[in-house]
Amino acid sequence: MKKLLAVFALTTVVAGAAMAANATITVLGTWGGQEADTFQAMTDAFTAKTGIKVQFEATRDLDAVLTTRVQAGNPPDIAILPNPGKLYELAKAGKLVDLSKVLDMKAYAKNYSQGWKDLGSVDGKLYGLFVKAAIKGLVWYDPKNIKAAGITLPKTWDEMMATSKQIAATGVTPWSIGIESGAASGWVATDWLENIFLRLYGPEKYKAWYEGKLAWTSPEMKKAWQYFGQIVGDPTMAYGGSQYINSTNFGNAPAPLFQNPPKAYFHMQASFIQSFIMDQFPGLKPAVDFDFFGFPSIDPKYAKAVEGGADIVAVFKNDPAVRQFMEYFASAEAQSYFAAGTGALATNKNVSLVFYPDPLTKRAADILNKSEIVVFDASDMMPSEMNAAFWKATVDFVNDPSKLDSILAGLDKVRATAYKK
Repeated sequence: MKKLLAVFALTTVVAGAAMAANATITVLGTWGGQEADTFQAMTDAFTAKTGIKVQFEATRDLDAVLTTRVQAGNPPDIAILPNPGKLYELAKAGKLVDLSKVLDMKAYAKNYSQGWKDLGSVDGKLYGLFVKAAIKGLVWYDPKNIKAAGITLPKTWDEMMATSKQIAATGVTPWSIGIESGAASGWVATDWLENIFLRLYGPEKYKAWYEGKLAWTSPEMKKAWQYFGQIVGDPTMAYGGSQYINSTNFGNAPAPLFQNPPKAYFHMQASFIQSFIMDQFPGLKPAVDFDFFGFPSIDPKYAKAVEGGADIVAVFKNDPAVRQFMEYFASAEAQSYFAAGTGALATNKNVSLVFYPDPLTKRAADILNKSEIVVFDASDMMPSEMNAAFWKATVDFVNDPSKLDSILAGLDKVRATAYKK
């Protein structure tokens, strides 16, 4: 009997592997351009090893497409989500596979910090694998232009505003900002508000905010928007004014910094913007022709706070091919593709620094590792309805900052229902 069971087990394993080798996995996500190319290179290596094909479908409106497919009973095998809010929603609805049934959890524990596990868990079960991280709130600049203009890089918000006014007095707008991103337009502006709020009030109040426990109409929240309005509400501060800000895609927004003469001196964006800069200006060298400094402090207590973000891999189907791919996706080998190909920061802590392509990316990884306070993107932690309303509200605010009170009141109306679902 034991021999028969052993033969049966071996036959089952071989058959399973054979079935997996001929399988095709479907993956839904938002990635395009360099991100999609890097993912393709990663999956090509996986297919060469296993014979399992990976079919990637990109969409600009992932939330709507995924919701429709889940409701129709036709979800992808895997989805790459841009925010934890959607992950929590799907997990609570019983639509996702518990990753402890998919991944080798001993290997996972060796490769990932507890923080990533906590963020990807719902009711004690792991549902999200975080990949391709970034530091948000970095201020980018051209060192040569800064030196030629006699500008000293600011360390505090007040210094930054004084420097911005100094630049504006010469007739050049100090900032270039673009928040257009299709159905997700406005997310760039939410990063501004999150970094401001974090440095005003710290991580505990920040958490209360994204959990829906702090009113949008609160004095704290209003103050953060007013800080942001010092830049986007002043046509001498931001290149092209409100029309340019709302109509310019976030990936193109750094361009005015590198025109001759420069049309702007500063651009706030996450570490991933480096790849966009190099795509548009391939002759530029990191740390020579462009560089960054951390978002300036407001309250000194939170000077070493950092906001981060990452994409989340969620699984809808548990079969041998999907398990094999997810083990690969979670590995240092797979994560190194993004470190080398997109400048993203690896969530797998065993990815060697040698894969980071330049000194700026290495420095960003070092900042993330050494920060005293690290929080996840607040809008990404909100329920989808609240997140979408927040994005839209920032677009409305850029159009007309004088409507701030009504904008915040509208967000509180959404808050009253979004957290009850």
